[in-house]
Amino acid sequence: MRRFIQSFLIVGSLSLLAACGGGGATTAPAASQPAASQPAASQPAASEGGGAACAPAPAGAAATVEVEIKDFTYDPEPVTAAVGDVISWTNADSAPHTASLADGSCGTENLNQGDSGALVFTEAGTYTYMCNVHPGQMKDFTIEIQ
Repeated sequence: MRRFIQSFLIVGSLSLLAACGGGGATTAPAASQPAASQPAASQPAASEGGGAACAPAPAGAAATVEVEIKDFTYDPEPVTAAVGDVISWTNADSAPHTASLADGSCGTENLNQGDSGALVFTEAGTYTYMCNVHPGQMKDFTIEIQ
């Protein structure tokens, strides 16, 4: 019984560490199913063009659209960009934040104060995004890709 509890605590601790992430970089998009085959409860991202078509911006790419994270909100809201634009989020808060699509398909890693993370969208659509660190406070924000 004691070994079971120890194993459970170790696995739980490792899961928490993995969920916390690092700082500054962006994560690659996960393979996603077409929106029509996803359950209704997890269909937040694209209202046009199927699943989220987003990826980390290439290293050194200049931002086309700048978004500031401050006072637990994103500015501007909504974010408006064209297909192929580099959208950069910079954290001005002392708390870490992310800019992550609500469907989990892509987003930035944890951004500490002063850090930036950038994404590029390859398909037009309206995408819902949020902060994975503060999902109760920072949710239901919009990215409009034209």
